[in-house]
Amino acid sequence: GMLRFVNPAAQALTGLPDLDDVLARRVADFVHPADRELCERQLQLALVDRTAPGSSEYRLLRDDGLPIVVSAAPLPYDWEGSAAALVMLQDVTLLRQAQDERNGATERLHRILEATAEGILGLDTEGALTFVNPAAATMLGLDAEQVLGLPAHPLFHHSRADGTPYPQLDCPCLDAARHGRPASVTGEVFWRSDGTSVPVEYRATPLRTDEPSGAVLTFHDISERVQTRERLAGLAGFQRAVLDSLPALTAVVDRTGTIIAVNAAWTRHLLERAGRAETCGVGVDFLAVCDQTIGPAEAEARAVAAGLRSLLAGRATEFQRDIAADPPGGETSFFSLQMTPLDTAEGGVVIGYTDITRRKTLEVDAAHRATHDVLTGLPNRTLLLERLEHALAHRGPRSVAVLFLDLDAFKLVNDGYGHDAGDTVLREFAARLRQHVRPSDTVARLAGDEFVVLSEDLPHPTEAYLLADRLIAAIAEPFHLAGTSITLGVSIGIALAADPRPEAGALLRAADQAMFDAKARGRNRFAVYDATVKSRNHERLEQAMALRRMVERDLLLVHYQPVVDLRDGHLVGSEALLRWRGGHQLRDTATAIALAEEVGLIGRIGRFVLGEATAQAATFRTPDGSVLPLAVNLAPQQLDRSLVGQVERAASSAGFPLASITLELTERSVMSEPGASIDVLRSLRALGVRIALDDFGVGYSSLASLRDLPLDVLKIDAGFVRGLSGPNADDRLIRAVIQLAQALGLEV
Repeated sequence: GMLRFVNPAAQALTGLPDLDDVLARRVADFVHPADRELCERQLQLALVDRTAPGSSEYRLLRDDGLPIVVSAAPLPYDWEGSAAALVMLQDVTLLRQAQDERNGATERLHRILEATAEGILGLDTEGALTFVNPAAATMLGLDAEQVLGLPAHPLFHHSRADGTPYPQLDCPCLDAARHGRPASVTGEVFWRSDGTSVPVEYRATPLRTDEPSGAVLTFHDISERVQTRERLAGLAGFQRAVLDSLPALTAVVDRTGTIIAVNAAWTRHLLERAGRAETCGVGVDFLAVCDQTIGPAEAEARAVAAGLRSLLAGRATEFQRDIAADPPGGETSFFSLQMTPLDTAEGGVVIGYTDITRRKTLEVDAAHRATHDVLTGLPNRTLLLERLEHALAHRGPRSVAVLFLDLDAFKLVNDGYGHDAGDTVLREFAARLRQHVRPSDTVARLAGDEFVVLSEDLPHPTEAYLLADRLIAAIAEPFHLAGTSITLGVSIGIALAADPRPEAGALLRAADQAMFDAKARGRNRFAVYDATVKSRNHERLEQAMALRRMVERDLLLVHYQPVVDLRDGHLVGSEALLRWRGGHQLRDTATAIALAEEVGLIGRIGRFVLGEATAQAATFRTPDGSVLPLAVNLAPQQLDRSLVGQVERAASSAGFPLASITLELTERSVMSEPGASIDVLRSLRALGVRIALDDFGVGYSSLASLRDLPLDVLKIDAGFVRGLSGPNADDRLIRAVIQLAQALGLEV
């Protein structure tokens, strides 16, 4: 960075008279500290990278203290065989000072334009805004930044003072900008962004007269100057503007009920509805029009006339009413009518009709959504109960029946085909129900795949049974989905209003209970609620409560069924079975498990059995000291990711080897959520746990999925085993299943 050569002009820039003083220094010594980094970066490019970085400006430190701004352009150079940089300097101090002065003048002019109370606008030759000072923005209600570049004429000069359009060809402002002709105008109006006008006096001055390059428009508000004249001469026009600006259909009647003024909305409405404004325009007796109305609107018209007479007579201070209008061949419109007396010596009443059609439509839609199902359009529970209560309150000697319908195995549709397919099935299900009921019947959707049919005025209860048969047959028809068809059944519960004063909710619950009875008896059938169903449901409720008490009071225990090798009879393992203590007797274990699944206790019971069984089975030892293998049954709800941790913790706590545990599950458990279930089973097998598929042969899908399931053991359903003996013994199925399992490497 040392200086090797300085010409006289460069030496003069330093302010040092002695050349040796200059050459004894580095370049950076003469550069202002704030600019040294830029200077050294430029020199680096020229000296090391051997490139020309172009010119940059920085400040020099003269010996006499005078500031100098130079433009420097270093170039790669060779000096006595070494890399060097040739730096050419140009003194741009005066140029920068001139620029600063111009910028200062521009800034001062800008502040003047900003501070002046007169509106100033700039236009280009196309009439677009190039400048808007604050006064102009305020007077015209404009956002200065957002309107720049927009056409000026449509923005604020589009109409004359009388409201008539102002053609662009006649606009002096555009003429000055486009053709260079100045203009000075008074008595015109500009329009604010809110639609109101401001009287102005303006001057349009071309920026150049030889060749147009736009114009400057200066104006000021002359409202005060013309205020008195406008108040006197324009009172009627002002009143008209006020009326016409009201969106409501507005008319003013005098004390006789004759219309003396109407607004534009009123006139437009008359033209649209009657084709002639004079049918109910100025000079028409509004009371007579109401009195002479006949047809569907007669009652409304009479009420309006009565309200107006009360106001004119001083008997009332306000009248408000919602009116429905049904034009011939048109859609119904709704208006909110409000009539208010005029507080003047002449009296009179202001009549206003506000269009509330959209609000009414939204209210109707909201009311419909509140009482109807979104997916199917059917009545929901709320509307069903209303209709059921009405039917029960007004029933005669004939029967009222409630049919509670639930699709069988509908969850498999959602799981196998997706929820969109499930929605398609539900919509088709609803359509079939509507097709096979009477017009007077109500079809409602409660939730999910639960539907209800309310049949009133049945001549005999058997009509409800025949209807249930028709619905079962209708639902049995295939449902067509994208690329496939599926067949579903439906379970129906029927409840008949037998009590003298039946209650709607109780009747609906009775039909629901009968539906569960139909499912318990094999599905795809109907069941009628009677004392037997009531007794069974009561018993089921008591057993569910008993089961919950057992869980809460630790009355459950585990028994163990031995597993015996049929070849020699020795004990090879045990299977844990749920039992209970004391007099809290449930019907059977299967019932207890089903109740636990239904009331949400199966997870808690499953964790108890797993922990208890591993702890006790750890004490079941063979003569050589090893533990006997243990089998534990799983319910479908247990088959989730948390099961893996539960098994690990139970085995670890009991000191029971994971490899000696077999978890048994039915194909129903796996196929309810096959993807997630298979992942859980694979994780369990990775721990060493064996997996057994129980009751094989009674399901519908395990054979197709058997190859993909992570299984170790296949347990044949007892129904097939019982078929090995007796007069009709047949072992062909058993042999086929054994061969299939052996081919897949499974223990049977």
